Amino acid sequence: MRFFSFLLIPLLLISIAGCIGTEPNIDTTPSFTDAQRIVVISFIAEDEEAQELSRRVSGNLAERFKLIMKDKEWVFDISEKVRPVGEKIEELGLTSNDVYADPALAAKVGQALNADIIITGMVSKPKLERKNDNRILMRQGRQTGISGTSTYITTRQRATVKTRVKVIDVATSNLLYNNRIHSSLKYWFAYQTQASGQVIFKEPVEMLADLGNHLPRRILYMLYPNGLQKEPEDKVLLKPDIILKGPDGIMEFN
Repeated sequence: MRFFSFLLIPLLLISIAGCIGTEPNIDTTPSFTDAQRIVVISFIAEDEEAQELSRRVSGNLAERFKLIMKDKEWVFDISEKVRPVGEKIEELGLTSNDVYADPALAAKVGQALNADIIITGMVSKPKLERKNDNRILMRQGRQTGISGTSTYITTRQRATVKTRVKVIDVATSNLLYNNRIHSSLKYWFAYQTQASGQVIFKEPVEMLADLGNHLPRRILYMLYPNGLQKEPEDKVLLKPDIILKGPDGIMEFN
């Protein structure tokens, strides 16, 4: 028994150490009712591939918030030349990474900008996939005036990204929201085998641009769902307008 006790002690210490400094997930909708001035800090990127996407997401999010909540004052960086938030962070000797990692530092920036709430986040590395499905599908309907079928195969492209969003109360340094938000966009293509070389698939730059537009809408809905149209985690942006049937029945493009 004494031997097992010695084994358990290090395990307990590791477990406790892992819990120290860990921020809790908070997925309840934050309240913006009493806030008059809100700062959106340019989101940081998990790696170099996500940098451009992170800037686009935070900028679009701030612009959408500004349109929805016109009674609030929104402060955010607009361009490389107009960056009131970035300049204040640098003036305080901090970085956007510092502010994202520490709610107390976020609150310090908020106080310097006379804000009530800070919104910050981190965008993960986007994942772009392409999957070919060579199962033979039969087109249902009429062709050239006669009843018949035509064989097709499909390809699906998918763009996925995860973003952790934090909302901090400046007065208390408390996290009002701290959760990971997922976004997955799908593009479906159906074509006859002999025509596969004619299909124009989505380029990576196009999929990243779509994520930059869709993800801010999803974040906005998660933070402020009042009267907004729900943005689903999985969204199909493109699919064939024909009916195809395979061994398992009608093909569902979802």
